Amino acid sequence: MTILGTAFGMVFYLLQAVSGESGYAQNGEFEDAELDDYSFSCYSQLEVDGTQHLLTCAFDDPDINSTNLEFEICEALLNVKCLTFDKLQDMYFIKTKKFLLIGDSEIYVKLGGRNITSKKLNIVEIVKPEAPFDVRVIYRKGANDFLVTFNTSHSQKKYVKELMHEVAYRQEKKENDWMRVNLSSTKLTLLQRKLQPDAMYEIKVRSIPNANYFQGFWSEWSPTFHFRTPEITELNLLCGPVSPIIRRLWNNCARNQKR
Repeated sequence: MTILGTAFGMVFYLLQAVSGESGYAQNGEFEDAELDDYSFSCYSQLEVDGTQHLLTCAFDDPDINSTNLEFEICEALLNVKCLTFDKLQDMYFIKTKKFLLIGDSEIYVKLGGRNITSKKLNIVEIVKPEAPFDVRVIYRKGANDFLVTFNTSHSQKKYVKELMHEVAYRQEKKENDWMRVNLSSTKLTLLQRKLQPDAMYEIKVRSIPNANYFQGFWSEWSPTFHFRTPEITELNLLCGPVSPIIRRLWNNCARNQKR
């Protein structure tokens, strides 16, 4: 009987161990949630729909099972203590006018009403601007250059008006040969002599907050715009160097007449 009792005891112990490893506790909750990595990242976009602001969060691990997980934000809100996120596929988002835009908020990941993890964030320090749009390139034959222009919705907004833009351009089929220019305006001049003649180029733009108060991340890239440079002809080669000389002689002649 002693041997039989010992055997039953060992079987009972093994069943308990297996049950514990499977993630079930006596209270029926999934204790393996404590072992998973529920780290997440968030970004905000201000005034995306009138006066409403958007906050979007997602888990850093795209393979995580988020079926029963919820997000909640508390603190630095107007007239409410906490707000619950909506979910769309693997993204969690909330669109509201209630962000105070002053001070830190606490964002919680919850399972069955229980907090699993949290992160303290400031909405104005995780701003991701909306992507620029309407990129255009105009060839100016007389100036021998290309005028690049683009638009951004932030020029019409109350917040996050100051942006730094990155313009990236390259000759088509040269995958890693991007040329990059940073500027605060929405216009850029590219000199024709610095581009390959009779070649197809592609160009795109992205933006990032450029102010001390609003900080954050690069926007998505704008849609790509394509343009072709003119070919070099014998007339171009002949007239190109002569034009500055003629202009210089004309200026000297004009000055002599004034004397």
